[in-house]
Amino acid sequence: MRGGVARLAALVMFIAPAAGTARAQMGMAPADPLSPSESAPTRVVTPDTQFPSVLPGAVDPDRYIVGPGDVFQLNFSGSVTRTLWLTVGPEGMMFVPGAGAVSLDGLTLTEARRELARRLATQFHGVDLDLRLARVRTMRVFLTGEVAQPGAADVPAVSRVSEVLPDAVLKPSASRRNIRITRRGGEHMVADLERWNRTGNNVFNPPLRDGDIVTVPVAITHIEIAGAVGRGGGTELGPADSLSTLFELAGGPLPSARAEGCLLVRWKSSTEAESLYFSLTQFARGEFNPPLFDGDHVYVYYTPRFHALEQATAIGELARPGTYPLVSGKTRLSDLVSAAGGFLPRADLSAIRVYRPSLAGHESDPELDRLLRLSRGEMSDAEYAKLQTRLSARHEDFRIDWRRVQESPELDLLMLGGDVVRVEQILSSVRVDGEVRRPGIVAYDPRRSVNSYVRLAGGYGQRAAPGRVLVTRAVTGQTLRARDVPALAPGDLIWVPERPDRSVWQELGVLLAAASQVATIYFVVRK
Repeated sequence: MRGGVARLAALVMFIAPAAGTARAQMGMAPADPLSPSESAPTRVVTPDTQFPSVLPGAVDPDRYIVGPGDVFQLNFSGSVTRTLWLTVGPEGMMFVPGAGAVSLDGLTLTEARRELARRLATQFHGVDLDLRLARVRTMRVFLTGEVAQPGAADVPAVSRVSEVLPDAVLKPSASRRNIRITRRGGEHMVADLERWNRTGNNVFNPPLRDGDIVTVPVAITHIEIAGAVGRGGGTELGPADSLSTLFELAGGPLPSARAEGCLLVRWKSSTEAESLYFSLTQFARGEFNPPLFDGDHVYVYYTPRFHALEQATAIGELARPGTYPLVSGKTRLSDLVSAAGGFLPRADLSAIRVYRPSLAGHESDPELDRLLRLSRGEMSDAEYAKLQTRLSARHEDFRIDWRRVQESPELDLLMLGGDVVRVEQILSSVRVDGEVRRPGIVAYDPRRSVNSYVRLAGGYGQRAAPGRVLVTRAVTGQTLRARDVPALAPGDLIWVPERPDRSVWQELGVLLAAASQVATIYFVVRK
């Protein structure tokens, strides 16, 4: 042990004068006596010039390849504590005082530690040695092919292909699955950035080394998958792709995928295709996993009505308003009302409104579009009836009288998914509007007639047409002539229209028509 300490002390004494002489010649302050010699063949880096590199994580000593420019920290511990900062020179050699030049180029970090320990073991006894990578070097690689700026690129020695080929660097025509890396020794390898982006497997994103040539070819092959998969669409054909590769890139089949009847379509020639059917069960067991070729298409189909849950919403004057699931083909309006806890005391049972968007008929109807562009005078009676029918079919809102449902079970509406049932409060009033003196709401009384409600609204106005009064029913929404309504119901609307104006010529025409009729009668009587 004393021999090792003596050698280390001699080493320190040997380094200090040389460093001091050099600094004195340059007009610099004397160096720290513990600093290594600046006249050594390998440049010595002191802690003051040390700074960290941007790294994606801790360096793996079994994978990191040492090269020119790497900075190391050599620590001595034991009977003597000592730290040296050493750099690998351009020739791949690192000069270690007491051991001479040590070749580390091309070794992994683990191998470099083992080699240095072997070289220094005979020189220092009783002293523990520890070699640490202090700073990762910058290396130069070369980009060629479909990149925005071909040429040399300086990158950290821990860089992978994805770091030198981000999307901004690649041209639209660039391959992302067949990128070639050529090493100085002639070794070739392929990077698959598309597969790495989707799976995160670094096998497809290899680390780069000094002097690597990265070639990005044009993407000229194509495969595609569609249907019940996580990410459907096309991608470039990669090296040694099989059906499992395509499923991996697509995120795998969805739970809603139908196991049977999957289809692989491939080209036997430039114009002739063949279809190969397979099941997901066969694929999962590895019984069907063929290699893929340019132009292959895979189709995975959905299971009909997979996890389809129909539901309807009940709102308004109900004990528990909300959305409730339906049993397709079985749940009726009475079941939905029962699930919602029944009606509240103020519910208007004569006008339950049902909104059914499935009846909206939003698809294009050329015939309806044509009829809507015509005026009433341009339509025949048949066309006008057709227009009214098609407009009625598009109504999304209709009313149900609960009392009639109770009397006739066949009127109990079968609920469909998306239905909205609204139960309003009962309206114990009738609305009177139009050409009356005081339009407004009048309290409902089953004994009152239309004229009674009009009198309570102030009577007819000066321009009213009493013979043309209309009633809109609250239950059905229909508009009828007042004389055709036997009794009013709560919520009904009484509309008193305005008497149309007549011009002088219209009045003269009426008088002439009446005069001609009188003359005709007189002539017949005289004859």
